[in-house]
Amino acid sequence: MLLGLLLFTGCLPYSCQRQADEALYPSDSLSRRIAQNTPADTLDSLWATTGTEAHPLTHPRTVRFADGGELAVSDVERNSLFRFAANGKLRRELSNEGFRTPYLVGTRGDTLVVFNAGNNRIDRVAQGRRVGASVTYERPAPETLVYMLATDTTLYAKVVGRETDSFVARLSEKGRVEARAPLPGPHWRYAGFLRVWADTLVSLSGFRPVVNLLPRNFRDGATPDSLALVGFDSPMLERRYAFGQGDATEAPLLTPAAAPVGDTLFVLNLRPGWVQIDAYDRSGRLQRRLVERHDAGNPDFYPLDLDARRTDEGYVFAVTIRSPTPRLEVFRWTQASMAG
Repeated sequence: MLLGLLLFTGCLPYSCQRQADEALYPSDSLSRRIAQNTPADTLDSLWATTGTEAHPLTHPRTVRFADGGELAVSDVERNSLFRFAANGKLRRELSNEGFRTPYLVGTRGDTLVVFNAGNNRIDRVAQGRRVGASVTYERPAPETLVYMLATDTTLYAKVVGRETDSFVARLSEKGRVEARAPLPGPHWRYAGFLRVWADTLVSLSGFRPVVNLLPRNFRDGATPDSLALVGFDSPMLERRYAFGQGDATEAPLLTPAAAPVGDTLFVLNLRPGWVQIDAYDRSGRLQRRLVERHDAGNPDFYPLDLDARRTDEGYVFAVTIRSPTPRLEVFRWTQASMAG
């Protein structure tokens, strides 16, 4: 259960001390200069919620937009799913004896697909109840991390382990492996969610400003392509360099989540006390920095997941936050801001 709960290993956001040596990788130095010259827009807050007194959010882990702009949130401490209306009103909390560390991994029409990391089971939920038969995906070893994704027609699993080979697998609807793409190198390079970007499968990395890409219908033995996020800047880039030189014991977490919409990949960039979302184009080039209004920082601030959707006015973003107060926050980025 803890393996499913701990999405990443290594240095949590802002828990690492800043290094006196401020050396950077040349690519990070270039990205920092690009970021400083990239326009920054304001994320306008629409609403936020901690749940209700009877149904409080305690560890809101994953979030997905559903029909009509409603939002679904999985809580891995309460082992339940929350459903919120588009205005933030709680519609229901769904608990089930089969939920064990639930992660939302996709939507299929009005149906949510849930991966229960605590018992390696995939469930479908519609109209406030589980529907259909469950699917089991057995992780290769108990200590491995598994990141699942459900599209309209296909299941995917990314397996990352210190003592096992890392890979992305394309699965049948019954959980049978149909193809595997190996992920060579240290396991920590691949810790992160899976997402779909049009016809491409995107494998996120929380510890590197890079994503790995595969065709959605990749063949067995396929080699992922790497896409660098050019323009990614973070207070932890110096720590990243120190880790690469062997001067730090753990890699720093840079970003926990991302959400593709159209031709844009929105990346949740960890900052000490406020939400920042970076917008990248298909080539991986930074286009915009979207920053929440804020007055002061908070080193205990820890966002976990991001989802995004296009609207007539622009974009709406949903962010789950673990600390200092467990909550769901919803923001918008309007056409007026984009024009500026």
